[in-house]
Amino acid sequence: MEHHPENNGGDTPLHETSSYLLNGTTGEIMTDINTDFEAYSKIQPHYIEQKHQYVLVDNYVSYLHDHELHKHDRESVIEESPNHRYAKLNTILGKGAYKVVYKAIDREEGYEVAWNCCQTTTAEFNDLNQEIKILKQVRHPNIINFHDCWYKDTEFIFVTELMTSGTLREYIRKLSLPKMKIVKRWSRQILKGLIYLHSHNPPIIHRDIKCDNIFINGAHGEVKIGDMGTAKMKLGKKYTVIGTPEFMAPEMYEEKGYNEKVDIYAFGMCLLEMVTGEYPYNECKNPAQIYRKVTSGIKPESLKKVQDPEILDLISHCLDAENERLENYTEEIQWIIIRPCD
Repeated sequence: MEHHPENNGGDTPLHETSSYLLNGTTGEIMTDINTDFEAYSKIQPHYIEQKHQYVLVDNYVSYLHDHELHKHDRESVIEESPNHRYAKLNTILGKGAYKVVYKAIDREEGYEVAWNCCQTTTAEFNDLNQEIKILKQVRHPNIINFHDCWYKDTEFIFVTELMTSGTLREYIRKLSLPKMKIVKRWSRQILKGLIYLHSHNPPIIHRDIKCDNIFINGAHGEVKIGDMGTAKMKLGKKYTVIGTPEFMAPEMYEEKGYNEKVDIYAFGMCLLEMVTGEYPYNECKNPAQIYRKVTSGIKPESLKKVQDPEILDLISHCLDAENERLENYTEEIQWIIIRPCD
């Protein structure tokens, strides 16, 4: 389950995944990137090849392959939620630098769920009240459900819906290059989720849309947006710089603030990855190079590999400058995506 809800560990608030280096001003961003790249790179996604598989190295959770899972001869309950509804099992589904995900059971409904554990402080947990409020009110077929949360012994524990096939990025690797009808089916579901979020009053901005944060149930082709912990309501204020450089719109690096269009930009990058199988800006060697290209308006090299003219046009519109970026994207995107493949 590559990476899951946001947190930085240490003294950094959970929802400020990269803000302690990206301080909200262009000068500070470049200074921090150039003078402290080693620290910066530790909080950005990098992939290393191990035994013909890719393991995500960052501050999020990775779904582990079968031979990496914590094996037990017999699953058993090792902890319960305060209300006794959720029972944590001794099976680890995934783990990262700051988070461990266990399988759990919802005793009331009889479903398997994900029991997520993040190290934090009481103060940081209290700072998450607004994010928790958002998570609890979000209910949509294409967004992973957030069930409950609590704080216990330096851990922020939250229970979410469990998706059986991991992340969309992992699934794309299994399929190599998916057929266009599959890409359109996935895209339609992602867009329905985004339109739901942006239709709230005020709009909810996800801020970290990427294939690593979109999950799939392979048995039914069901796709859902996850990692809602980075989400913020648009309240007419500026936001901290947060996200993954390859998927961050140029305005996210600026002081003037941004709106829900940053999610459309990120969706364009997701679509680009779906049709090419490549991570955007794969030609860049570090986040500093990505930053320079993004803020200069230079598009990823992989855009040249997109052969379907309609998909290329859609991606290009998603990556336009903020004031030109799909002003009426609800109708335009839906029209393009829903059209059947030849």
